Amino acid sequence: MYTPKKLKWNSLCEFRDFLERETTEKIVLFNGYKLVTETTEYGMVDSLLKVSPKQKKVEEPKLELGNRPKVSKKKAKVVEVKSKSKKDILAEMRERGKKALDKKNVRKR
Repeated sequence: MYTPKKLKWNSLCEFRDFLERETTEKIVLFNGYKLVTETTEYGMVDSLLKVSPKQKKVEEPKLELGNRPKVSKKKAKVVEVKSKSKKDILAEMRERGKKALDKKNVRKR
């Protein structure tokens, strides 16, 4: 891990050029905002060089594909709704309205 004495740089490109000229570290990745060598990661924050040791990759446990859990295959009950025409619906609404008015008139007497 290389820790430079000078921490203030104009750009990460300038630091990259310095690393290539003056040190033996090999640059693995450089994408403009992050410079990665074999042992260290470098970044820039307000013209100050941010140095951090490269983190080891933690391997996630591999999932093995197996049999699927058994799920019951019950069919859902389908309720059939009778479709009505507009005329039937309007006629039904009129009948309900007449019944409601009749009930009100009966109560008033």
